[in-house]
Amino acid sequence: MAERPEKGWSTALTRCPITSPEGCRTVNNSGNRMGDNMMKFKKILTATAMVLSMAMPLPGFADTDVSHNWNADNEAETMRIFREKYESLGGVWKDTAFPDTQESITSAKTRFIGGNPPMAIQSALGGTLQDFAEGGLLQNMDAVAKANNWAANVSESIAAVGQYDGHWVAAPVFVDVINWMYTNNEVLSAAGVEAPNTWAEFKAALAKLKDAGYTGLAIGGSDWQEAILFDHVILGVGGAKLYDAMMTGDKSVFDNGQVRTALEEIMSLAEYTDDGKAGRSWNDTNTLMVTGKAGFFFMGPWAAGGYGDLGDEGGNWSCRLTPWASALTVVPDGFQFIAVKSDADKAAQALFAAAVMDPATQIAAAQAKGTLPATNQASASDFSGCPAKAVAAMAESTSVTHWNGHASDVGSAIKDSITALWNGQMDIDAALEKMRAGL
Repeated sequence: MAERPEKGWSTALTRCPITSPEGCRTVNNSGNRMGDNMMKFKKILTATAMVLSMAMPLPGFADTDVSHNWNADNEAETMRIFREKYESLGGVWKDTAFPDTQESITSAKTRFIGGNPPMAIQSALGGTLQDFAEGGLLQNMDAVAKANNWAANVSESIAAVGQYDGHWVAAPVFVDVINWMYTNNEVLSAAGVEAPNTWAEFKAALAKLKDAGYTGLAIGGSDWQEAILFDHVILGVGGAKLYDAMMTGDKSVFDNGQVRTALEEIMSLAEYTDDGKAGRSWNDTNTLMVTGKAGFFFMGPWAAGGYGDLGDEGGNWSCRLTPWASALTVVPDGFQFIAVKSDADKAAQALFAAAVMDPATQIAAAQAKGTLPATNQASASDFSGCPAKAVAAMAESTSVTHWNGHASDVGSAIKDSITALWNGQMDIDAALEKMRAGL
């Protein structure tokens, strides 16, 4: 995949080069869809918005562009599907693409203050939406939602993440299941390794892969990638119950030793990684898997699109939800609508909202992206490969909200603690206290 540019840019019917996840979930060399400085930004933005509300009217035009970081091959195809639906309704497409979510979020805030915001921004819905809403950045979309019957097309829980104070401000389009384990089955076979079903079997498999000359665990060099790895460790130590307790601020799990155990376990994995991980994007890390250099990779659904050269899932490669826990870590993804004044810009927002909330369009886009649509009009027969596994698991497993679906300070507490520990900037005691304080 091509290197991502440092800055975003606008295109008219063009796309930016390939990057990573957090919007690709873009290939992100250092950032995360899953933003780091949001808490500080939130305070600054709220204060700024209050000052601006007294000094000037809301921004006057949206320039009708969509800000996003969907740049991987499957994500670009996803955006193409939404774009074509929008154009079929009479919209004129323009987008601004970024290599990671944080840059897209920062740009949207800066443009809002400058009076030239995007009409919509793609992001995980949850903490980011709350930050934007509290800062006064979001448009009331109730009339559009009512006209298009949004409430009937999504579940109550999904509808809730698209609303703030009871008003629609965002369009939920996907439900991403994050806790996927990808395996190169040819590598495992060459090393004489069976697919692991328990945490102990997984660690034994890593040791055999290392002895056979392979990188056991592929991981890149950004905090959100390290935090996704930690997701699977938490599930291995205490399952969905521990994961949910941590994300909802239950400090008892810090007192009973479970979080310490999880921190010890993640550090035990470091010896099975490669020396080139520092600063590496998730896309380039995925390439280690595709080219037969590594055995395991923990990443969200966006990574599945990179395995096309290896054939169908279940053959030379596989995706599995965390094998050692009956749990799914999930986060809704979609588009937040930025506050605008002009009738033309509101009309463009209404068209775009109608496009992305159309059930058939959502299902097609989810198939392209390799994830699940937010609409309740989909069925298991609409999907194959990894998404089909997720649909089946939904009926049998416990779903918990991923840290990227919580308030931004939750994700920051996880990422900041884990990246400092993983990269030798603090010991387990310090990381434990930092995480405890943050959560």
